Amino acid sequence: MTRLSFAACAAALLAAAVPAAAAAQPAPQSVTLVRAGNLFDSESGRMVGPRDILIRGRRIAEVGQGLAAPEGATVVDLSRCSVIPGLIDGHTHLLLEEGFSENLSIVAARDQAIQGDVVRSLAGARRSREYLEAGFTSVRDLGNSGRFLDLMLEQGIRADSVPGPRIYGSGPGLAPAGGQLMPQPHDPHHLVDAEYRIVNGVDDARAAVREAIARGAEVIKIYAEATPQRTRLSPEEMAAIVAEAKRHRIPVAAHATGDEAVREAVEAGVTSIEHAYQISDDALRLMAEKGVWLVPTDVSLERALEITAGWPRQPPREEVERHLEESRDRIRRARRLGVRIAAGSDAYGPSDRSRGANALGVLDAYVESGMTPAEVLQSATWEAGRMLGDDGLGVLRPQAWADLVAVEGDPTQALAPLRAPRLVIKAGRVEAGSPAACGG
Repeated sequence: MTRLSFAACAAALLAAAVPAAAAAQPAPQSVTLVRAGNLFDSESGRMVGPRDILIRGRRIAEVGQGLAAPEGATVVDLSRCSVIPGLIDGHTHLLLEEGFSENLSIVAARDQAIQGDVVRSLAGARRSREYLEAGFTSVRDLGNSGRFLDLMLEQGIRADSVPGPRIYGSGPGLAPAGGQLMPQPHDPHHLVDAEYRIVNGVDDARAAVREAIARGAEVIKIYAEATPQRTRLSPEEMAAIVAEAKRHRIPVAAHATGDEAVREAVEAGVTSIEHAYQISDDALRLMAEKGVWLVPTDVSLERALEITAGWPRQPPREEVERHLEESRDRIRRARRLGVRIAAGSDAYGPSDRSRGANALGVLDAYVESGMTPAEVLQSATWEAGRMLGDDGLGVLRPQAWADLVAVEGDPTQALAPLRAPRLVIKAGRVEAGSPAACGG
């Protein structure tokens, strides 16, 4: 007589206890029909007038005019509002907050030795909720998150344990020796290794990519330079990282603030350049030629004045504006030379406003650089979705994620309506607000 394993016996008992028809029956999908007063077509960058959006489960099934509501469908009347795709922040740090008088070394010591992962994760969960309430249904989280706390937070959001946007996380950034911490002759508490994956050579670079993907990373973050450290990844290491990531169909985001680092990262084949505060026209042309996105993590004038108000010597407004002009100019040059722009806030400083509200501020900074509100909306929907490599993001069309935000007024004329979203739907479910303010 063949002896069955415990697992086989348990499976047999379960099969006998549960009727086969019930076991095979899938959970019923929710069906929702959204009637939008005006819809933003993110691909073309314009409002297209009233549209109906049929949602089945977590995805959009149909977009059209005068759609009939299927039997049993929930009808959401947004006829007095504009509807845009859920916003995407392409550069976040949900597990990081750096005070005005701190640096990343001090923050790492506090996070690792004093607060610990639990307190840090609870703060990250609060910031996630703030992003969602501000209309961000997806974010790309790029390191400074301990040992994969960003991916753990994403699991919690996916399991409905905490509310938050869909997280495309990187885990610890792949960095040269020292990471971004101040040079430390001695690191007895291993602060560097707690925040970064230090790369030592080409073979180790490939291994680091596989380690991150095995943990669940949806993007690889690299440091083409790591100020205040003088160490840098070699071009060969970056090329190996990109090659391994492409084998796994994973995009690569490169932290690069100076022109030389930008050039080396672009030549290595990265998907996006983060920051690029000092960049030449030649480097921008190279980015345009290779289809590399620029993620300008700028601040608006309003946010800059808020930050400098706490300085011992508060600079006059004119001085702040002159400082911002260099960043504004690089965006204008990038657009003129054909570089694709994807929105990313890099918001991790303290503020009286929520993290989500500060993330919206970067969109105001883009307008101050000369982009139209419609172009800015594209950068935070269509372009960011393409950069992430998910065709279901940043667009309202069949098979896309059912992520949408309702606002009063026309956000392609001015971005002010984004500051007070009336309704936020993520993956077909209402996450914030109420349709009452938008009904006919």
